[in-house]
Amino acid sequence: MRVFRQIIVVGVGAAITFSNAAQSASAQPPAQSQDSVALSNQLELGQKVRSTSNTAAESASEAEQSIALNPQTSDSQQQGGANIASTRTQPEQASKPQQAAPAAPSTLSQGGSTPLRGLEPTEVQQPSPNPPNNVPVPSSPVPILRGTPNESFPPVPPRGILDTKPPASLEPNPNPLQFPTNPEDVRIEQTESITLQQAIDLARRNSQVLQIAGQQVEQSRAALREQQAALYPDLNFQMDASRSVTAGGELGVRAQQRFNNSRANGTGQPAEQARQNFGSNSLNSTLQLSYDVDLFGRRRANIRAAEEQLRLRELDVERQAEELRFDTAEAYYTLQNADGQVAIRQASVRNAQQSLRDAEALERAGVGTRFAVLQAQANLANEVQQLSVARRDQRVAQRRLAEILNISQSANLTAADPVEQAGSWRLSLEESIVQAFRNRPELEQQLVQRDISKQQRRSIQAGRLPQLSVGGSYNVLGQDPDDPNPFATRGWADGYSIRASLTWSIFDGGAANARVRQRDADIAIAESRFDQLRNQVRREVEQAYFGLESSFENIETSEAGVLQSREALRLARLRFQAGVGTQTDVIQAETDLTRAERNRLSAIVTYNLGLSSLQRAVSNLPTNNLSDAP
Repeated sequence: MRVFRQIIVVGVGAAITFSNAAQSASAQPPAQSQDSVALSNQLELGQKVRSTSNTAAESASEAEQSIALNPQTSDSQQQGGANIASTRTQPEQASKPQQAAPAAPSTLSQGGSTPLRGLEPTEVQQPSPNPPNNVPVPSSPVPILRGTPNESFPPVPPRGILDTKPPASLEPNPNPLQFPTNPEDVRIEQTESITLQQAIDLARRNSQVLQIAGQQVEQSRAALREQQAALYPDLNFQMDASRSVTAGGELGVRAQQRFNNSRANGTGQPAEQARQNFGSNSLNSTLQLSYDVDLFGRRRANIRAAEEQLRLRELDVERQAEELRFDTAEAYYTLQNADGQVAIRQASVRNAQQSLRDAEALERAGVGTRFAVLQAQANLANEVQQLSVARRDQRVAQRRLAEILNISQSANLTAADPVEQAGSWRLSLEESIVQAFRNRPELEQQLVQRDISKQQRRSIQAGRLPQLSVGGSYNVLGQDPDDPNPFATRGWADGYSIRASLTWSIFDGGAANARVRQRDADIAIAESRFDQLRNQVRREVEQAYFGLESSFENIETSEAGVLQSREALRLARLRFQAGVGTQTDVIQAETDLTRAERNRLSAIVTYNLGLSSLQRAVSNLPTNNLSDAP
């Protein structure tokens, strides 16, 4: 009886194995070889996706993240390197700090037998020539030219704009005061797939932060021109035209008339007529020239302070541009990570579905238990829930990137770049720190702020000393009264005046000394902040550098972990199908594989974020030329 039971168990396991193998073989293209059937399909995150509705966008997003699993591959196929399907970057494109990079995965792959609805199998990769458990060995460093601290920096773009030609449909509404009032105004109607460089290009074009910073630069430039205007004299022209009939003259005429009337009543003769109240017409023109003589450098100090303020705003534009580039890269890599998490969770769901099918088949054959089926169903429910959470995070990451890029309200974004190492860092830690001290605009901003306070203090001190101003005026006056008297004042005349004024504020209650002490405090604050920022910059460089080293090592470790977890899952399935293993072993192996895939994805994304952080910590564009920077 025991022998008969063992025969039944082995027969059922073989039937399940052959059935799954047949399903996998039927899903492969007929032109592929038997070895290629055992290969896992390649996952390429961020393929070109474009749709006109939310449903189509979600379906396309799932299609680009599809992943398939073939757990029934043989031991020889596993040893042949069929477990991993990924391309490698060249040594000069991805490396550990101070050395060329070993082979780095550009894509994530996972096997699968039955893809979910709406998912299409991707291109099948050829077996890797390296054994699955071998860790790639770094190659020799590639010589580089001095003066190029990081070859992954894009070339300096003209006018600060990259020539990446992003889709025109992503351009925002030119009206910054647009206020959507209907649901149709904010409904997602299209999904565009963009690269990281296109995302940076869009951010530089559309960012409100850079636009505000640019307007502040123009504002400071106008303030500088206002201070430079004091180098020239002031020339003013004034013209006054008037006609006046005075009330006092009218009262005088009336008084004179009463006097004449009283005299006439005494003599009995008619009263004499009083003189009329004639109006006066005048035209007065004045041309005045004045100039303040800068005896003690007050004017020059104000101009220098305005120049330093302009420089401070320009440095802030540079800082904002670097911060925007880092934020864009961080949001893009976060979106890639979310896409990868969705793909991994989809593969986990397919693994759970396969385990459920195996458990149900064994139960129908009478060699399985209902408990194993319930375990598989619970595991599948958990994986479906995790997939829903991953899709939520993916949508949130898409909208965060859209917010940073300030694109059209009706567009959505997906990542077109594959998940791979973004570049390399060729400077040593010490060279990176020195480069950061030279390039970081925050440090120079504190020095500029210190110079501004010095110039303001100089202007205040000069204001306490005598101030000399000189001027002159030329006057033309014309009068034409209504009085017909030939001896009345009328006609045209001119005149001039020259003046010199000396003003000395001898005592102001100590207000000037108080303002000087305020500027002294500002100078000390700027120096302390420079010291603080210098230490902070070094910490940021060291933190990013050490993180980059750790992430690089984690990539190699996670690669081996994925291969080992995939092999463990294959063996656990075979043991369970043969009746010598438990469903718990399969579920644990599936969990381990999911964790390994997530660790590999996290290692690559963390490396890219670390590289972006190191670029931000060292800052800025290689030429350090503000005229070419955004």
